[in-house]
Amino acid sequence: MAADEEVLVTVSETLGSAAGKVVAGAKRTANSLNEERVELARVASKVRTKARKSIKTTQKKAKKAAKSAKRAVASAKKSVKRLARRLKRR
Repeated sequence: MAADEEVLVTVSETLGSAAGKVVAGAKRTANSLNEERVELARVASKVRTKARKSIKTTQKKAKKAAKSAKRAVASAKKSVKRLARRLKRR
């Protein structure tokens, strides 16, 4: 009987240590996944801010280009009117 009990104790200890190792591995995996999730969130926010910056800069450049085009058109109109006045005088 004592030998049977010893075998049972040994088997239960082995199972317990195996279960402990499995739980520890799972915890380690969960921790690494959490770290990766945090890293992914950080990267995603960086990408979002970079995209916003690039969109804003392109909008600013487009506004500046539109403004300069409007100015060029206005100055061209003025010069055409000026030339027309000169031609009328002659």
